[in-house]
Amino acid sequence: MQLEWGTVVENINWTWVINLINFGLLLWLLKRFLFRPATTWLEGRRQAEQERLENAKQAEAQGEALVSQREQALAEANRRAREIVSQAESEAQQLVRRAREDARRQAQQIIEDGENEARRLKEQVSAELRRDYAELVVEGAQSVLRREVSLQDHQSLLEELGEKLPQRLLS
Repeated sequence: MQLEWGTVVENINWTWVINLINFGLLLWLLKRFLFRPATTWLEGRRQAEQERLENAKQAEAQGEALVSQREQALAEANRRAREIVSQAESEAQQLVRRAREDARRQAQQIIEDGENEARRLKEQVSAELRRDYAELVVEGAQSVLRREVSLQDHQSLLEELGEKLPQRLLS
């Protein structure tokens, strides 16, 4: 059986061939007008997302660097603050020590001045007591002797009396 071209053409299902051509044409149209722009658009989106991801990584690295710098700056500030506090405490201790030393010196000076003043007053009172005592003795002697004692007699009597009086009365 030999097939002739005429019979083959008659036996072909032309609907099927037209559908096949339509399908091929549809694929070509889809590829040309839908898939190519969609793939181009998707590739652009992928590149944009890739750039955003790279930018985000760079920003993250910069952020980490900034955080590291800030942590270092904070550590340095804390160290400096500790130094300042330590220095202030040291200076405060020195000031307190100096103030105590000054207060001790002033207190010692006040005590010494008080002791000197007390000695001076004691000597002054003692001298006044001697004079008063001597004058009383001279007046007593005058009244007993009923005569007036001269200045020379008065001084010699005072000296004698001073020598004879117990030291506890004179001190």
